[in-house]
Amino acid sequence: MINEKDSDALAEWAEHEISVTAPSRAVLRGTDAAAHGREALERALGGRPSLDPNARPGQHSRTRQVRLPSEANAKLDAVAAAQHRKPSEVMRDALDEYFRNHPDQAAS
Repeated sequence: MINEKDSDALAEWAEHEISVTAPSRAVLRGTDAAAHGREALERALGGRPSLDPNARPGQHSRTRQVRLPSEANAKLDAVAAAQHRKPSEVMRDALDEYFRNHPDQAAS
């Protein structure tokens, strides 16, 4: 296991002293490096946080899968891209809107 002193030394080297010949496929920089780091943290910490504000610690949001016709899938991707959002966020909002407009069909 690596200790804090060694960890700090490695971070200092990686942030300031590393020499990489451009272009390098092994070294990420900027937003690519940040995205890779976020993904690594999510994997290490056990996934994404729950979307439910009432969730207990360690309780994860449920996952559902849905198959879409290609036209609906393309429209979803276009809306998500235009709004700079993830398709899953658009789908959650669409479900919330449906439940608001059809309260008699949604269990509370």
